[in-house]
Amino acid sequence: MCVCGFAGRIPGAPEDILSHSSDASPQGKVMRAHLLSLLVVSVSTATYAVDVKVEPGAVNQVLVTDGDHHLAVYGWNGPQAVDRVLLTHGRRDVVWRAESLISREVPASAPEAERSSLATPQDFWSGFSKSRYHDYGQQSTRLRNSPLPVDQWVTDGDSVHWRGHELKVISTPGFTRGSVSYLLEDSGRRVVFTGDLIYGDGQLFDLYSFQDAIPEAQVRGYHGYGGRLAALVDSLKKVAALKPDLLIPARGPVIRTPAVSLDRLKTRVQKLYQNYLSTNALHWYFKKERMTKCGERVLGAGAEIELMPYSQYEKTPSWVFEKGTSRLLISDTGRGFLLDCGSQAVINAIEDLQNQGAIEGVDGIFVTHYHDDHTDYVQAAAEKFKCPVYATKEYSDVLENPEGYHLPAMTSNAIANVRVVADGHQMKWHEYQLTFRFFPGQTWYHGALFVRRGTERPIFFVGDAFAPSGIDDYCVLNRNLLHDDSGYLNCIQQLRAVREPFWLVNEHIPYVFSFSKKELDYIETRYRQRIAVLSELSPWNDPNYMVDEQWAVMYPRGTRADTGQSVPIQVRLINHSGKAQRLTVKLNLPTGAKCPQLQKSIQLGPRESGRLSFDVTPTESGRHLVTADIAGAAIDVREWTDVLIETP
Repeated sequence: MCVCGFAGRIPGAPEDILSHSSDASPQGKVMRAHLLSLLVVSVSTATYAVDVKVEPGAVNQVLVTDGDHHLAVYGWNGPQAVDRVLLTHGRRDVVWRAESLISREVPASAPEAERSSLATPQDFWSGFSKSRYHDYGQQSTRLRNSPLPVDQWVTDGDSVHWRGHELKVISTPGFTRGSVSYLLEDSGRRVVFTGDLIYGDGQLFDLYSFQDAIPEAQVRGYHGYGGRLAALVDSLKKVAALKPDLLIPARGPVIRTPAVSLDRLKTRVQKLYQNYLSTNALHWYFKKERMTKCGERVLGAGAEIELMPYSQYEKTPSWVFEKGTSRLLISDTGRGFLLDCGSQAVINAIEDLQNQGAIEGVDGIFVTHYHDDHTDYVQAAAEKFKCPVYATKEYSDVLENPEGYHLPAMTSNAIANVRVVADGHQMKWHEYQLTFRFFPGQTWYHGALFVRRGTERPIFFVGDAFAPSGIDDYCVLNRNLLHDDSGYLNCIQQLRAVREPFWLVNEHIPYVFSFSKKELDYIETRYRQRIAVLSELSPWNDPNYMVDEQWAVMYPRGTRADTGQSVPIQVRLINHSGKAQRLTVKLNLPTGAKCPQLQKSIQLGPRESGRLSFDVTPTESGRHLVTADIAGAAIDVREWTDVLIETP
């Protein structure tokens, strides 16, 4: 067996040229590979029955050759006639590589557990206009909009037979629920094609893809941080037990030290999850037993589970009325100021207070964040009580235009005419002093209200950002960014900046609570340790790409338009890197849509955001899924983000 290719991580090997650039992002290595002449690297001087050629790209393409016959893994764009192509999972950002072969009627093998992603993806998109709201499943939407023909659906223990060779199918869930790997044995050598199971020397392509439910702990997908990391750990052990000589992933370099790299990834993943549990707000909500079950799935039975002890908490002061996930500030004047409104029950309770003479009316509503249990009835409350709605500029648009987004637990009820205030804006309201803050904790689209009432201990209403047991970062797709000035580190610094005793309020918790300096130090230390682990796990040049699925996103995510009507589309980009980079976006149009300019570029400075605008026109009725490729010196991803245009 001879392995030919560009990619490798052994210092000093010819292919290691790719690893010695200052840019270590996953696609940076790939893009630079195309600038190199072909390097052929033999695994051994011995003679083997088949050759394996690897050509890296946004997705690697692999050609297994036996005489004049060829088998492809992931895909192959060369002139050779291919007998079959093997797919490891069903996500479109990988299977696009095989489309050219399959369009030429090359038969494909794919996981049975991914059948819905490949055989009937249109079923997902037919319901997307509704399912993207109140989404608590948190699964990737990187699906095709049309079936991809597959003639062999495989499960664990099956074999793909080709030219007298038997490629064994190994179930390796993790990156997706139904991923598989394929084992090729040839004259004593073992090569495993691992899909997105592992990237390089103990890394992962991203973390957000592992969000999922944990049924044995009664944790749904929304709360399932790393819900499939347990499956990943099991899959890593399963592949390691095969004692492979090489791993050839869908993305990233060929792995020539499988045992070391697999164990390194397992260790890092376990370290990450152990750290996550140590400051987990779910300890307050779900208690120790359920969190221990979550931990032991990843760490092993009887593993040490560190959970932050509860901080000080007390009964809420009488001037704060509690109902569900809302709070009502009550003034001595008889007026009220509402924070959030997630249900009709909140409106009914306020009307009861009015009927009892406890308050006369409501002067305003502040929305802490966009989640449906805080916003479903904000517009109804604003209309009922004839009062303005306040939010900071960073998340006002998702409140006014939810149809532009696809985010976890999002309401479909738009809030009209949000009164936008700047971060730090202060407002005198009767005997209260209100300070509005942008507070990107539980989600980036999050605010907080610091409330001072006379000489009483002030209260910082922080939405769902903190709990007495730590931080509410259990849903990666909420966008918990890792920069010092954006994300939980920003929120922690805001808490530290208050130079007097104060209470915190999380509207899911019927108490006020506070952190001591020691507790806050503990939370910050643990969080910075987690960032360090994520940096080790990340093949990107900044770990924020690991946790922020929406570093590149289309706006709107879904819309309706008549045939012939031009639809303005933005591709919104964030350069999380500390270096400037130029990004090029190319739209992929389906049949039935047109665009006068498919490709545009933008230069983004370090940590800079930008937008590219396109006009897409549907030319026939139907559901039109427009996707975008994004490329730069450090990035090359295909069919990465999308917009669904529905035309009657």
